[in-house]
Amino acid sequence: HIELDNARDSLTRLLNRRFIHTVLSREIALQKRAGAIGFAILILDLDHFKTVNDSYGHAAGDIALQKVATLMTESVRPSDFVFRYGGEEMLLILVEADANTAMHVAENIRSKVAQTRIQAPGGDSIALTVSIGGALAKGKIDYESVIAEADKALYQAKHAGRNRVMMSA
Repeated sequence: HIELDNARDSLTRLLNRRFIHTVLSREIALQKRAGAIGFAILILDLDHFKTVNDSYGHAAGDIALQKVATLMTESVRPSDFVFRYGGEEMLLILVEADANTAMHVAENIRSKVAQTRIQAPGGDSIALTVSIGGALAKGKIDYESVIAEADKALYQAKHAGRNRVMMSA
């Protein structure tokens, strides 16, 4: 396993996005082996995150990010990688994952988040939802195209009403 402990986001304790290249370059190489299953990428976005920040304050937004990060980490295998990808976006690399595995993990995370409420510093209880887009890397030679497919699927999930999972065709 690649040593990435010094590469964590200070708020969420997830891996920093600057190490995505390192991990994905390795996964692209590994999937070239005979019989390799390939990997999947999931991109997750907290729905209406700006509203949480604007209505309840940035501390509530931070709590939301930390909670979702924890739920994500608890929902994947030790061999998988969870990154803070952007403001309210997170990226998962599911190693040796087919479409069923990716969909199961994504739906499990979406469901767990939807069942969770966080306590804002002011005492308000806030419901959270996430949208998730996914793509499979099987047979692909560059990971940028897999990320682009997952991002497109995420956009479709948000456009279709949020709080859902969409996988790239």
